[in-house]
Amino acid sequence: MKIKNLLPGLLILFSPFAFAHPGHWGNHGFESGILHPLTGVDHLSVMISVGVLAALFGGRSRWQMPLSFIALMIVGGILGVSGLIVPGVELCIAFSVVAMGVLLWRSVQISHQWVVALVMIFAVFHGMAHGEEMPLNTQALEYFSGFVISTSLLHMTGMAIGVTVLRLSVSGRLVKLLGAVVALLGGSFLLS
Repeated sequence: MKIKNLLPGLLILFSPFAFAHPGHWGNHGFESGILHPLTGVDHLSVMISVGVLAALFGGRSRWQMPLSFIALMIVGGILGVSGLIVPGVELCIAFSVVAMGVLLWRSVQISHQWVVALVMIFAVFHGMAHGEEMPLNTQALEYFSGFVISTSLLHMTGMAIGVTVLRLSVSGRLVKLLGAVVALLGGSFLLS
């Protein structure tokens, strides 16, 4: 076997997309639910970005975006657990990372209603991935409780980042930089 034939296979194994959903640590419901959003860079980046956007928009968005995300993520989780097969869930999740980066880049220049609608759509796909990857012999309520708590903490982390960025005099540049990093990360998922 030639090295040049082995290299593409090794690159695929080490791509960020391959690690987006590796099976996750923990083999019990609550533990697995808590760890699922924390061990996938795609989930981390989107859920923190939702919190940042919520802080940037302020007002009712501060709670509307995160709570809408969580509610629709639960719906997606139920769809995933029920065995509904939707092709391209991982592709949609990768696209959601790119889109969240673009939304951060554009920040409040986009309509609040459009941003909330996109956040809700993305939440369904993230929830489906959570539900599809629920460990066997796990109680759904425990698992869902875990990933809802974890997601809430990630949203609050994003909100804290957003509030901090707003206090800095160069906040516009920082948000654009954060958006660019998130979009590039999502792009690497799409190219993998």
